[in-house]
Amino acid sequence: MDFRRKFEVGLAWRTAVLVLCIWILSKAFADPELRAGRVVAGIFAIMALASLWEFIRRTNFLVSRFVESVRFEDYSQRFSDPSGGGFDVLGEALDSALKGLQARHTEQTAEARYLSAIVDDAPSALLSIDEDGRVQMLNKAARQLFRGNSPQRLADLGKLGPELAAAAGLPPGSRKITRIVIEGIPQKALLASAQVARLDNPVKILSILPVQSELGALEIAAQADLVRVLTHEIMNSLTPVTSLARSSAEMVAAAQESGSDLADARLATETVARRAEGILRFVESYREFAQSPDVHRRSFLAQPWAEELVRLALTNTAGREIDAKLDITPKSLSISGDPELLAQAVLNLLRNSIRATADVTPAAITLKIARESNGCCRIEVRDNGPGIPEDRREDIFLPFYTTHKGGSGVGLSFARQVALAHGGTISVADAPGGGAAIRIVV
Repeated sequence: MDFRRKFEVGLAWRTAVLVLCIWILSKAFADPELRAGRVVAGIFAIMALASLWEFIRRTNFLVSRFVESVRFEDYSQRFSDPSGGGFDVLGEALDSALKGLQARHTEQTAEARYLSAIVDDAPSALLSIDEDGRVQMLNKAARQLFRGNSPQRLADLGKLGPELAAAAGLPPGSRKITRIVIEGIPQKALLASAQVARLDNPVKILSILPVQSELGALEIAAQADLVRVLTHEIMNSLTPVTSLARSSAEMVAAAQESGSDLADARLATETVARRAEGILRFVESYREFAQSPDVHRRSFLAQPWAEELVRLALTNTAGREIDAKLDITPKSLSISGDPELLAQAVLNLLRNSIRATADVTPAAITLKIARESNGCCRIEVRDNGPGIPEDRREDIFLPFYTTHKGGSGVGLSFARQVALAHGGTISVADAPGGGAAIRIVV
């Protein structure tokens, strides 16, 4: 504002002087006697015009130099001008603006370096694929993955195996586990796809993360858990069978020597046969469990589906009083999934809750279904039983692991399989007011 006022004043008086000189010059030319006056008036008019021209030129020069500095990001320029006439104010304003631009430029450059370092050091190999199929490696993991054989086109991704080239067409937002070939060795890798805009043009970002070692470790851990559970169950079944078989053999031998009745030996043999049949059923149930469920997804209303499950769960409760509640928000909520598989999984959870409240009066269970903020559906079974200790919340999903007398240990494992087959999760938490809450999110 100070520059504008001073500039206008300086421009006004210089213009006024020029006009005055021109007027005097015109008067001198009108009077033939004022030849010397014409020269003097002409000189003053030229000086006034030069002063006005220099005044305007300096303003344009300062502004143009500022624009050039910004254009070429030369923030070392300074515009301070002590000559007055408003140029000192203009110079200070331009200096301040340039310092602000320099500070923002420095901050943005540092932020860009920070983000670039994050991308370059990301553990996943990142590739960009433009609309024309051109491929660019974005970080060190990608350069290491391709070992110097820089891919230029989509077809070049076949260097890591044909499955990777085919999987590069993943739609944005999707993930897939596929196989890649690194130094001639097939390995599993997790692929994820996203889409961003670059200069208003869509660019696909492909993330490749080899996970063979991690999957191998998980498989070994899962196998160890299964072996631990199977060994425990089979040993529990075989120990009495072995004892009874030895006793039966001794009874038969004693009866043959004494000629007595073989009734006791027959009873022991029948017991052995029953226990052997039990082991056979156990192995058969394990074989059925090892088969992954086939998901037939569709959308269905939660209210009637849940009401039927609660009715089924409350049958055969030996006349116990159980306060069963159904909480669905909103009432018109629809679930996207396989209704039969989800029904079997949730029914197992409801029956587990009923067993968990066997020593609780009054017993209460709740089936709560709601929509999550990310669009997924949360199915939660709560009870007011003793709850599940922290150190056993992972073990309960192991096949055949059970803490209930007479339980098979398959229900929660099957529920986990169903949740994973839907691309969802299952977890255990404390229910409000005490007890357990098992939550499936699909």
